[in-house]
Amino acid sequence: MANLAALGGTAIAEGGLRIQWPEIGQEEREAILTVLERGEWCRLWSEEECEAAKFEAEWARYHDAKHCVAVANGTVALMCAFRALGVWHGDEVIVPAITFVATADAVALCGAIPVFVDIDPETYQIDPAAVESAITDRTKAICIVHYAGYPADIDRIRDISERTGIPVVEDCAHAHGTAWRGRKVGSHITIGCFSFQQSKSLTAGEGGAVVTDSQELADRVWSVHNVGRTRDSARYTHTNLGGNFRISEWQAAILRCQLARLQEQSERRMKSAAIIFEGLSQIEGLSVLKQDSRITQRGFYFYIIRYDSTQWGGIHRDVFIKALQAEGIPCGVAYGCPVYKNPSYAQGNVPHRVMDCPNAERITAEEQVATWNHLLLDARNAHLLVEACAKIRKNVDELRRLT
Repeated sequence: MANLAALGGTAIAEGGLRIQWPEIGQEEREAILTVLERGEWCRLWSEEECEAAKFEAEWARYHDAKHCVAVANGTVALMCAFRALGVWHGDEVIVPAITFVATADAVALCGAIPVFVDIDPETYQIDPAAVESAITDRTKAICIVHYAGYPADIDRIRDISERTGIPVVEDCAHAHGTAWRGRKVGSHITIGCFSFQQSKSLTAGEGGAVVTDSQELADRVWSVHNVGRTRDSARYTHTNLGGNFRISEWQAAILRCQLARLQEQSERRMKSAAIIFEGLSQIEGLSVLKQDSRITQRGFYFYIIRYDSTQWGGIHRDVFIKALQAEGIPCGVAYGCPVYKNPSYAQGNVPHRVMDCPNAERITAEEQVATWNHLLLDARNAHLLVEACAKIRKNVDELRRLT
């Protein structure tokens, strides 16, 4: 009888993993009821006392940032940041080849051209050397993504920004709670953007935020997100081009409650990540992203496992994923390909430029295995993941039968 669940054996996580997301309590229920009964569901009607303004103050404080503007979602956050930096038609913005499509789409929606560059194969983050090689006289901004919650090399990117004068947008949609040298990501260089979509580590179903230490940039973002109004303008005076990208009072109220839970949840995730790191270090052909002492706290979107097919007798990564899924571990290939291979870009519908990206292409096709951050909230899940990986490794001869 076969041992692997994919061939009829008993699954390691036969009863399923303990995954509940989001985690909610009486606080969220009371917050929603308060907004409901107040009857002011849009921030326009009571700016000083609104939930949105309170969340902005709390989120800025959490990041040691001076300013925060809460918006409707993460894509809008990026668009507002780019617009605040003056990104416009014909400009170029450097972005990593591996990210969610919204990173590049936000550039294109501003009329600018995303320029895709390669990633560091040890960290899966944007390669600073590739960034420098892609800079032209049309480069208006650099957008780094703290992919999977692992921070990009902020030291080297900041150095490039300071030498060239090119501003940096930190896409922190994956990195709630991530800290670099003791400071949360998002406010290290120029401006940072967050998403609070359902699958993120801080969520209100949808939502986003922009943080910065610059009063000028914060005011520009505020104007863009509020139909071009300035903070002191009359209700129907519109000074700049903008849209209604405001967050609702419902979302802001939930986010305030969820933020109170974030640090404790981050600590749980980090403990589970340590269990997986230790366990995978004993399994040939599997590893995790490079450890870096400058990362003082990890947030997570994906937990990344690196699969080396040469250590598995040439068995493809996708076969390993199939076997791991059968053992009851939710996992996949994350985004599956570099952004520029999505039809919207590959078919020429969106103007863009692609630098040489061999690491991004190899990693997405052959190496990356991703599981969701919510799995990390319970240490039992981490132990089961390691146990499932060890079982598959022990039965590698059976694994070949799945090819």
